[in-house]
Amino acid sequence: MFRSETMRTMTDVDALQPAEAQAIRDRLDEVAAKVRTAANEAHGSPEAVRILLATKTQPAARIRVALEAGFTLIGENRVQELVAKAPDLADVPHEAHLIGLLQKNKVNHTLRAGAACVQSIDDVAVAQKLSARIETLLHEGAAALAAEAPGTVRGTSPAQSLGTTTGTASGAEHADHITSGIAPAGAVAPVLEVMLQVNTSGEESKSGVAPADAEALAEQVRVLPHLRISGLMTIGFPGATEAEIRPSYADLRELSQRLRETGALPADATALSMGMSGDYALAIAEGATMVRVGSSVFGARS
Repeated sequence: MFRSETMRTMTDVDALQPAEAQAIRDRLDEVAAKVRTAANEAHGSPEAVRILLATKTQPAARIRVALEAGFTLIGENRVQELVAKAPDLADVPHEAHLIGLLQKNKVNHTLRAGAACVQSIDDVAVAQKLSARIETLLHEGAAALAAEAPGTVRGTSPAQSLGTTTGTASGAEHADHITSGIAPAGAVAPVLEVMLQVNTSGEESKSGVAPADAEALAEQVRVLPHLRISGLMTIGFPGATEAEIRPSYADLRELSQRLRETGALPADATALSMGMSGDYALAIAEGATMVRVGSSVFGARS
């Protein structure tokens, strides 16, 4: 298990003061209205862009306010935070993504904490280990999958995961059918949704595969049996002007289209996770289907 260096940040689930909780709800409504407007202008639908709440350093109590307000997509930068907060959020329906670096030695922790998507795949070795771990758990049976990789067997992800295909059987029941060789109609093997992180800004300090190498990575990851590529992710260039910021987002959109046309990416891998609190409107204008906001909802990190 990971040990948190900041116990209050990781484990405090005390009730917030009403004013603090209301401030979070108000900011959520404000961000949602702006995202809906930008999405309607860019995509022709106010529902076209998902809001992911970047919850780095946020205690569970503050995250719960957002979840209970209906904003149920959250993202953690660090595996240790994903793990530490999972028990305190387990009773509130939500979908958790890992949006930061994943090392091979933390694959098991990430799956066990219930991650429904890893957005930061930029190394085929990490992807291979994720798929191999899920394969191992599949052979161990339904209980192992439910305990050690719940994000692959329940309906918390847009991926066609176990438990989402028939509307009647639970993920564990699907896994039982599969491991026993009796697959119900529409059942599929456990799948983890992933995105490929691309470094479109060209900054050495940022993770992500180089755009020129993205096609090779996509071809290697898409054949892994327990991963489903849903799209691409990038961290935009931290420019001061629109002209500086937008190109890195436009480049990701164009890369996505090109890789889907060549077949390197699946045709339905259309998700574009890009844009943060300071520039999400520009990212949406360039085609983002998911924006990652934190400080605009929770305030500046202390």
